[in-house]
Amino acid sequence: MVNPFGKSEFEGLNPGHFDNYLDDRDYLYTLVHTIDWQSQLLAVRLMLSRNRQAGEAFSKAIDEDAAEIEAYKGPHHDHWSDQHVDMLHESVYRDAAESMAAIGMIAPLVESTLGQSLAALGDMHDRKNISPGDHKRWKRAGDHTARWNCQVYFDSKKEAKSNIILGLPQLAEASGLDQFLPADFMTWFEAMFTYRNFMFHGGFEWALERREFFEKEIEKKGWDQFFTCSKSNDRPWIYYITNEAIDALPTIVEDMLDSLGRFAKSLPSELISDP
Repeated sequence: MVNPFGKSEFEGLNPGHFDNYLDDRDYLYTLVHTIDWQSQLLAVRLMLSRNRQAGEAFSKAIDEDAAEIEAYKGPHHDHWSDQHVDMLHESVYRDAAESMAAIGMIAPLVESTLGQSLAALGDMHDRKNISPGDHKRWKRAGDHTARWNCQVYFDSKKEAKSNIILGLPQLAEASGLDQFLPADFMTWFEAMFTYRNFMFHGGFEWALERREFFEKEIEKKGWDQFFTCSKSNDRPWIYYITNEAIDALPTIVEDMLDSLGRFAKSLPSELISDP
């Protein structure tokens, strides 16, 4: 009988050949298939673009206002100058709002994706009764219910601490995920999640000790590529994510997803196969 649809391009291929038709990110569904990363990133890109356009429009209005004041020779110059100062003051908070919105959209996506993926990996190990290795995290955690929770860090006293900034690197190393993530991912992660925590718990204007701490962290860890700030009395006042770092946020998440996919692809068949 003649095949009316012609010869299939998959005919005669071994199962492993299907890898040629999959992107790295597709393998992430081995771990998690309940998150629509593409739609989330599209939404994030749209909002970042809108916020950037609004910010640029306001900056243009400030420049135009400054030009009008310079050209104005009437009796109300002081009044218009004061209004211009108010616009400059407002721009400080507008920029902070843009940074807070950006990290407020990206950080939960990163945290949820990593958290659910590693938790799913833990479930696989538990179901198959396969040991994850002898990393210090496993020795410290024992059979603790949070041993596969990246939001939890296990310290040298074998105590579980709620701290994703320490917990994720520890679990990524213990599970082998760190070998697949971009080399600078953990630097970016620590910087952005420290900023996220300070912004969401301290608002735009942090306590002085937090400003001083963050200033030292930027200098010590090379975070100046990510952040800038407004100053008051020559001291840091309000911190922002740089425009370049904001623009890069979706791409960094995409790279993270690809890395997770490559990690999932590398998992042994006895771990990911159905019982």
